[in-house]
Amino acid sequence: MKNILSLPLLGIILCFSAQSFGAGQTVRVTPIKNEVVKQRIRTFGVLAPNVEEISFQIPGRILRFDVDEGDRVKKDQQLAQLQTDDAEDNLEKAKTQLENVARILARMEALHESGNIQISQLEDTQAQYDQSQIAVDQATLNLARCYMKAPSDGILLKQHIDSRTSVSPGQPVFIFQSDDELWVTKVDLTDRNALLMSSGASAEVTFSPYPNEIFIGNVSKVAQVANITDGLYTTEISILTQGKELMPGMVAEVDLIKTSTRTFSIVPFDALIDLRKNKGNIYLVNAGDNTAIEQVITINSIDGEAVALEEDLSEYELVVSKGHHGLRDGAAISIQP
Repeated sequence: MKNILSLPLLGIILCFSAQSFGAGQTVRVTPIKNEVVKQRIRTFGVLAPNVEEISFQIPGRILRFDVDEGDRVKKDQQLAQLQTDDAEDNLEKAKTQLENVARILARMEALHESGNIQISQLEDTQAQYDQSQIAVDQATLNLARCYMKAPSDGILLKQHIDSRTSVSPGQPVFIFQSDDELWVTKVDLTDRNALLMSSGASAEVTFSPYPNEIFIGNVSKVAQVANITDGLYTTEISILTQGKELMPGMVAEVDLIKTSTRTFSIVPFDALIDLRKNKGNIYLVNAGDNTAIEQVITINSIDGEAVALEEDLSEYELVVSKGHHGLRDGAAISIQP
C-alpha cells in the first residue's frame, strides 16, 4: 500500500521547508534616521501692535496739541505742550537764587583766604550753592518736560486726551507704536507645549493677505500661570514686519519651532501600527537572520511623514514600512527590493 500524504499535511511540510531555507513574509523596509528634529506646534492668534503710552512727567494744563491721532511722526517731533508760565517763573527764581549765592560764595572764599572766617563757614556757603545749582537743573528739566516729544519715528495709534485739560504725571495722552518695535500675537498653549517652547523657540507666521510670505518671529513671553478658564498658558510671539504693512486684528497662523537638544530615531509614519494616542508598535529588521523584531514605541513628534520616537533605535538600521500587517515577532521576512 502506497503512503499518500494528504494535501493539508503536504502544505504544512512545504511551508516549513520554505521557512527553513530563509523565505518569509514579503515586506518593504526603510532606513532608520537618527538626528535632531524640529519640533513644531501649529496654532493661531490675533495680531496686535507692540505699543507704549506717552504721557507728561509733570502735572499741568495742556496748552495745545501739535499732532492728531493717526499721524506719523519723527523722533523728537513735538506732540503737545503744557502751559509753561509756572515752569518759566520757577526757573527764573532758581537762577536768581543761584546768582545771589554765587556772589556770597565768592566773598566767603576771599575772606577764607585772608583768614577772616573759619573753613566751616565756607563749606556751609558751598553747600548752599550746590543746592541752588540742583534747583536750577530741576527747574530747567521741568520746563523741558512741558513739551511732549516723540521718542522715535512711529505712528500715533490712539489719542486718549484731546482737550485742553489738566493732566497728572503718567496719565496717558497718546498710544504710540515705534517703527522699530515688533508686532505681537498671543496664542494659548497646553502645559506640555508651553514648557517645550518656553525658551529658544522661533516662529514662522503667515497672514491671509500675504499667502506666500513667511514672517519670522520668536517666543518673547510665556505666562507662568495657566488661565483659570481653560488651563492654557498664554504665550506672546514677537513678529518682524519684513517691510510689509500689517494691521491690528489680522489673524496669524503660527508655527512654533524648536530644534531638539538630542537626537531622535526617525521612522516613516507608515511603519506604525496599533496606534493608541502616542503609543504604537513597529517591526524592526534583525539583520543577522532577516527576522522581524516587534518594538513598542512612544511618539515624540510628527513632522509630515517623519515620526520622531522617544526610544533609541540606533542599533538597528531598517524598519518595516510595508507589508507588516499579520507579521509576528520573530517571524522570517523577505525584503522586497
